Amino acid sequence: MQVDEADRGFSFMRDGPLDMRMNPSAAVTAEQIVNDWSEDRLGKIIRDYGEERYWKSIARRIAEARTVSRIRTTGELVDLVGGPRPGRRKGGAPRGIHPATRTFQALRIAVNDELGVLERGIPRAIECLAPGGRLAVISFHSLEDRIVKRAFLAAAGRPYVEEEDEVAYSTSNIFLEKETPKPLVKILTRKPFVPSEEEARKNSRSRSAKLRVVEKL
Repeated sequence: MQVDEADRGFSFMRDGPLDMRMNPSAAVTAEQIVNDWSEDRLGKIIRDYGEERYWKSIARRIAEARTVSRIRTTGELVDLVGGPRPGRRKGGAPRGIHPATRTFQALRIAVNDELGVLERGIPRAIECLAPGGRLAVISFHSLEDRIVKRAFLAAAGRPYVEEEDEVAYSTSNIFLEKETPKPLVKILTRKPFVPSEEEARKNSRSRSAKLRVVEKL
């Protein structure tokens, strides 16, 4: 899996170049964002895309470090984010996520425009479905799940109401501007499916997964 390959720069568990591009020919790398973007812009990415509580201090440490020398590897970034790797509870379940998890998530999302791709891709995927065809989407954090939920509700001709405590995110107003007078799909998952405790214990990557499904009318 490419996210586990050190030379792709996705993992904080393996030292490698700060790349994080899903498409190796894409223009922007994580190294460019970390070293060339302003401290304010970098902080907002870590806050909004990583939902990181300590985004200000992390952005500040990165900005200070890069004045001395350019940050080029995942290992260097992990050292700046700080903190040891988490221990494990009895039974093998993780005690907590690695301190670098949210920062790396934020950078990966920014490098690959992941939320924008998801937001634009779901309506197109629905258009490709034949009647009775189903679209299942698995999200791995709240920003993704919010986009999936919003897209499915829009396609079903139902309004989306932003919760007061949600961080509003949208790369465009695609779901708000495009009315659906006639429902295109029916939602099969009133609430998303989530992994069982046993599955999350066996596969830690599944712990935040949410599955939503619609069927084309």
